[in-house]
Amino acid sequence: MNGLAIDCAVSRLAIAVKRDEKKVKLVYDIGIKQSEKLLPAIDFIMKEIGLQACDLDYTVLTSGPGTFTGLRLGLSTLKALTLAHGTPVYGVPSLESYAWPYKRAIESVLSVIEAKEDEYFYQFFVHGQKLSEPDDKPMDEIIKQMDPETSVLVCGPGARVFCERALEETPLYTIHCFSPEADAADNLFEIAEDMIRNKKEPLKDYDGPLYVRKSEAELVLEQKNKTAGN
Repeated sequence: MNGLAIDCAVSRLAIAVKRDEKKVKLVYDIGIKQSEKLLPAIDFIMKEIGLQACDLDYTVLTSGPGTFTGLRLGLSTLKALTLAHGTPVYGVPSLESYAWPYKRAIESVLSVIEAKEDEYFYQFFVHGQKLSEPDDKPMDEIIKQMDPETSVLVCGPGARVFCERALEETPLYTIHCFSPEADAADNLFEIAEDMIRNKKEPLKDYDGPLYVRKSEAELVLEQKNKTAGN
């Protein structure tokens, strides 16, 4: 199958295209310049692998939680392809996409994305099944949910920093991660094709990103409204 995948959950943007078993991928760790680079990057990798947009069987992206800008950018880009060519777009919750390679791990799996300093989007999994819904909490609150007698494998873009800080605070816990951390682009291809085989529905026109926390703009507006009401 031919597919286009975008991991847009964090500032490290990964764009990949798949033509049967061949793949081309670009990674941009350039923060706010993502909007300038996404469309040229898609055009470049499509030409490299010898595909046109009309040749795609599907597109897929990390659907959140994650950065507001990245998620909106990724979704609007793929929905434009849907409008132009009727290509179905599949959304995969970000934390699930990072946990996907560890679905057969014997440990509990904690998928994390660094949201703010010492705060994370997170979700627990065991044997590929989610134990909790995506949430957003400080690291110490997440650690309280761990069983100190159980080994925990941490994955996702925030895994390395989370493990380092967690082990400083709780050195007797068995918490580990793999390094270097990978993006979710390759996982997205596998998950999307699994969804297609199982006849899962692609995203609808009205479906948007999964946000766990409010944006900075929303928080500022709330604060202004509170101040104005006092």
